Amino acid sequence: MHTFASDQLANAARFDRRTVLQSLCRLAAGTLIASSQASAATRFWDSKTAAQWTPEEIALLTSNSPWAKKVVAQYRAALEDLQPRREGQPTQGRGEATVGECGLVPCGNIMPGTVIVIWESAQPMREALRSPIAPEFNGRYVLSVRGLESELTTERLKQGSDLSAKGKPPVLPGVVGRRNNTLLFGFSRELLNLQASDRDVEFTVRTGPSFNATLLRATFNPKEMMYRGVLAL
Repeated sequence: MHTFASDQLANAARFDRRTVLQSLCRLAAGTLIASSQASAATRFWDSKTAAQWTPEEIALLTSNSPWAKKVVAQYRAALEDLQPRREGQPTQGRGEATVGECGLVPCGNIMPGTVIVIWESAQPMREALRSPIAPEFNGRYVLSVRGLESELTTERLKQGSDLSAKGKPPVLPGVVGRRNNTLLFGFSRELLNLQASDRDVEFTVRTGPSFNATLLRATFNPKEMMYRGVLAL
């Protein structure tokens, strides 16, 4: 038998459940909005024009973004590339093995250094950096390396560098140059036709007499390299 008191308790229970559900819905909606706002904030390059970017945002875009990667350069030659001194002790130069000197590092040791690899031909990088690129780089993917302490010639860098994507053969740079303290690498877009669906796009620089020692490697994800809805490479 239902009583007035039991009906009140049942109504109160239904009200409480409805209140809880409404609260959960509001919380979920608020979380989605906050997540959307946070995503928009981190991709300011899509929500703001280049003229509105602050110096802090430009610094972030050009040092830690889908188009800019901080990597560690390892100044070490492979063991088989080490050459003996006249006294019989293997030696290692900075970047390349040389006879009779160890450069600034103890022989066989690693001296890491942080460098920044930037996909400079991408539109957001062009708008952020506004750095001149020589005509011979026109129509190519252009990647730059800043902070690399190396005496490697541009010809050696040209022979020891490549750009690759998962499932596609690597290509060598068609041109390598310098702009002040920045190294520039130009790769053919025709030989490596990258799409947003490509994965594990790697830029690698190798050293040593037989180019089997990795000096640095930077990995890019084209799916993240979208600028205002367009793949920016």
